[in-house]
Amino acid sequence: MTTVYDYIAKNNPQGAKSFCESYGYQVTNPRSMSQNLKTLVNNEGEDALLSLMNMHPDKEFILEIFSKPTEKEEKTSNCGCKNNIGNSPYLLEHFINASGRQNDNSEAKALATNTNTIIFASCLVLAVAIIFKK
Repeated sequence: MTTVYDYIAKNNPQGAKSFCESYGYQVTNPRSMSQNLKTLVNNEGEDALLSLMNMHPDKEFILEIFSKPTEKEEKTSNCGCKNNIGNSPYLLEHFINASGRQNDNSEAKALATNTNTIIFASCLVLAVAIIFKK
């Protein structure tokens, strides 16, 4: 799965290097630029993520696409609310895998482990039942 860090590191390597250096990080291995960006955002937080997103190679295109309200949003946007924060493209949860943490999928791994354990136990019970039936 390609992350936003991989994409920026591949399509804007000089910008990614400059970005890391602007936060005081020294790039020793340009081949691991994606990992450098993940670590930087993990250490520095949301401000670093927002700065990184500003140098995204497709920033203008993304903003153009996501700043246009859909028909559904146009119908519901007249609610009289002052703050329409839920539609902000800069919220951290709108970026998949953008936290920079390596263990973002720990819940998925735990669920898969539990599912595998249940399947294994079911097969074991079934095998014992077949053996005793014969």
